Amino acid sequence: MTAVIDPANWCIVVNPASGAGRAARIRPRLLAALERGGVRYTCTESAGPGDVQRIAARAAENGCRRLLAVGGDGTLNELINGVLESGVPPGDCLVAAAAAGTGNDWSRSMEIPDDAGRLAACMAQARSRAADLGIADDGRGRRAAFHNVAGAGLDAEVLRRMPRRGPRTAAYLLGLLRTLRDYRAPRFEVVADGRLTRHPSLLVLASIGPRCGGGMRLTPGAVVDDGWLDLLAVDPLTLAGALPRLPKLFDGRLAGDPAFHVTRCRGATIASAPTCGVELDGQLFGTTPVTVTVLPGALNALDCRPAAREVAGSSRT
Repeated sequence: MTAVIDPANWCIVVNPASGAGRAARIRPRLLAALERGGVRYTCTESAGPGDVQRIAARAAENGCRRLLAVGGDGTLNELINGVLESGVPPGDCLVAAAAAGTGNDWSRSMEIPDDAGRLAACMAQARSRAADLGIADDGRGRRAAFHNVAGAGLDAEVLRRMPRRGPRTAAYLLGLLRTLRDYRAPRFEVVADGRLTRHPSLLVLASIGPRCGGGMRLTPGAVVDDGWLDLLAVDPLTLAGALPRLPKLFDGRLAGDPAFHVTRCRGATIASAPTCGVELDGQLFGTTPVTVTVLPGALNALDCRPAAREVAGSSRT
């Protein structure tokens, strides 16, 4: 049976585990604001890892074209991959993430409001903006999308080791310090837009947005809709060498640091010896080698920027 496409109904998927319960607390306020605004929606809670992807795939297959993840970057990652799994082009759907996780890096970059009433108003207007989307391919039959970052090396190892409880930023920093004590930098071989480099690195990170790991600005110059990946390689650092740099992770001062090297590319194949872990938007994704590519403007994202209204108004005067 052919699905009946309903372009105005929002499919809301709540991850109740996100943000130490923050997503569950935001849910009633958001739904009440949508009711007041007359916005049609269906709302479903996920039951565990992978469930958001299944729910989103089923919703897209059944004709839903507006999808909101109530959770963090991992929840949005599952939602987008669910749309891809359904076979519906992501550009045919309007997607968004409420800032209900602990990091909310993509939501911050996209200026999604924290306030439930303001978010509901944006959802009612359903204004859209194009954003870039990344695809990771492990060369062994597994492909997945990422909307913010794909990293190999230290960051994946930190995710594996970090505490499961507590604020994500603090947990990440604790996991980072624990990992740096005994982590040995792999020797990476990276082919970016046909250019080969070989170097030992703590990590190699391909970024669409400027923030990751709960507000860290490893690639402060990255722009979500410029059609490029900002490819970061970090030189091996001792714990003593890393500690003075920790404040720079959050204030954008890493630009120009001699241990941090950023180039821009459309795609890259990242291999390492020995092999190391890979993560996409904070979700573990196998091991190297991995090929990452950017699809410029492939994501149709909810536009909540105040300037969008001002620009639209000034263009009519």
